[in-house]
Amino acid sequence: MDYATTVSLLSLIAISVMYAAFDVFNKRNVPDVFAYASVAVGIAITLAFHQSELVFSLIVALIVGTIGYVVYRLGLWGAGDYFELVAISLILPVQPAPLFFGVAQLGLPFILSVFVGTGFAAIWIVPIYYLFFMKRAWVKKPDAKHVYYGLSLFVLYMLLLLFIYYFYGYALGRLALIMIVAVPSALTLVFEEEITSRMVERIPTKKLEEGDIIAFNMMSKNEMRYFSKYSGFGRLATRSLIARIKNAKMQLPVYRNAAPLALFILIGIGVSLFFGNVVLFMV
Repeated sequence: MDYATTVSLLSLIAISVMYAAFDVFNKRNVPDVFAYASVAVGIAITLAFHQSELVFSLIVALIVGTIGYVVYRLGLWGAGDYFELVAISLILPVQPAPLFFGVAQLGLPFILSVFVGTGFAAIWIVPIYYLFFMKRAWVKKPDAKHVYYGLSLFVLYMLLLLFIYYFYGYALGRLALIMIVAVPSALTLVFEEEITSRMVERIPTKKLEEGDIIAFNMMSKNEMRYFSKYSGFGRLATRSLIARIKNAKMQLPVYRNAAPLALFILIGIGVSLFFGNVVLFMV
C-alpha cells in the first residue's frame, strides 16, 4: 500500500469514526467546526493525492453535496450526515480493489459503494434494535394494511430475483443478496408504525432545537391543521421556524431517538473497503 493510499485510508477511518462517535454519544449533534474541517481535509487530500482524478472527485463531491443538502432540507437526515458524505467522496473518490474479496469495481465512485453498504447495515440494524433491544412496551401492533405493504414489497423483490435469473442465471450470491435486502425491508414495512413510535418523542415547541426532524407521520390531522397556519412549517426545524412556533400550545413529535446514520455509514465504509460494491456480486 503506497503512502497516498495509506494517508487517505487513515484519514477516512479517523473522520468516519469521529462522526459515528458524535452521532452515538453526542445526541446526533456534530459540531459545525468538525463538519467543515472534515470537508477541508477531504479537499486537501484530493488535491494532494488524487490529482489524476481531480475533476471526477470534485464533480462527485458536488453531486453528493447537492443531493445531500436537498435531502437535509426535506428533513430526512441531519446536516452532519451530508457533510460526512461529501468528505468521504473527496478523501477516496474511486472505489479501490477490495481488501478481502470482491469483483472488478469498474471505476465506480467509492461513495456509491458506501451508500449501498450503509443501506445494508441500516435495513438490518434498525428493525432488530428498535423491535427487540429497545426496552419499551408495544403500542402500535401491525395492522392489515402494513402487513399487505410488507408482503407486496417481498413479492416485488422476488420478481426482481426472477428478472436477474432470466438475464444473468442462477447464483447463490445473487439469491443471498436479494434475501438479505427483501426480508428486513418487508419486516420494516410491517412494523413501520411501532419502529417510528420508538424513534419519536413528543416535546413542547419551546424545547425544539435547530436541526430537529419533525415526524409528520406521527401527527394527527388536528395537529397538522394547527401547525400548518405557521408559514414555512416543515419536517426540518430551522431557526426561523422555531422562533415562529415556540409559543404554540401543542406538542410536536420529534425524532429524538432516531437511528445514528453516521454509525451505519461507518459500517458501510468497512463493507466497501473489504468487499467493494456488493451490488456488483449480482451481475
